[in-house]
Amino acid sequence: MPSIDVAGHRIAYEAYGDPEQPLLVLVHGLNGDASTVAPLAARLAEHFHVVTPDALGHGRSDHPASFTIEDQGRVLNALVAALGRSSATLAGISMGSYLVAQAAILEPARTDRLVLVVSKAHGTTSSSAAFAARRGVDLATLDPEAAMALLAEALWSPDTPADRRAELLGSMAGEQVQLTPDEQARVERSLAGFDLRPGLGRVTAPALVVSGASDGLNPPELGRELADHLPNARFEVYEHSGHMLASEETDRLVDDVLSFTAGD
Repeated sequence: MPSIDVAGHRIAYEAYGDPEQPLLVLVHGLNGDASTVAPLAARLAEHFHVVTPDALGHGRSDHPASFTIEDQGRVLNALVAALGRSSATLAGISMGSYLVAQAAILEPARTDRLVLVVSKAHGTTSSSAAFAARRGVDLATLDPEAAMALLAEALWSPDTPADRRAELLGSMAGEQVQLTPDEQARVERSLAGFDLRPGLGRVTAPALVVSGASDGLNPPELGRELADHLPNARFEVYEHSGHMLASEETDRLVDDVLSFTAGD
């Protein structure tokens, strides 16, 4: 897995597709890494040079003792520059969407278009931790399997059958780097009390905001609020998806991203 020094940190990433194509940076969700967005990256690589970084504090990138969502945004902008591009389409899923939105706030000219999947504009902590806390559980004390079981009702649409859920989870397992409880706690601290709303008006790129109708972590009303704070946003709700939208309705998401980035 290649890596690069940007903004004072070593960032690991995977790359897909023709380097001569327009650049699309795709960022994974909480506690994930580049491997968790690989299937979507491969689909988008038919039309883009797709780069999927391990976010700061995740995967094989640096795991500093302390960092902020602003640090994450600076890393993404520096990554685009280090790859020899003046700008790129930035796309993120769940936590990844907060990071790419922060990047667009910090340096608007570096973002051509912004794709925010199962997103929100603010939160006291991560959506997963908040969901678990409402059920009296500290998510950091659970192993990955137990955490996924707890979060299942918030993650999936009722339209996604159990065998399909198992298939999708199985396809994500294997290469992902599991964070230690201490590393998870650092990530949670980086998200504590984040609020993008004061800066969203500075974003100049057109934005596509996509929510899943059954998302129990970042429900559609939070996606709508985010879109309403952006100067030029298109908002879509996928009726057959939960928080796992990128896996549940992949074909529609790919089609929408391609249409949006083409200016349709």
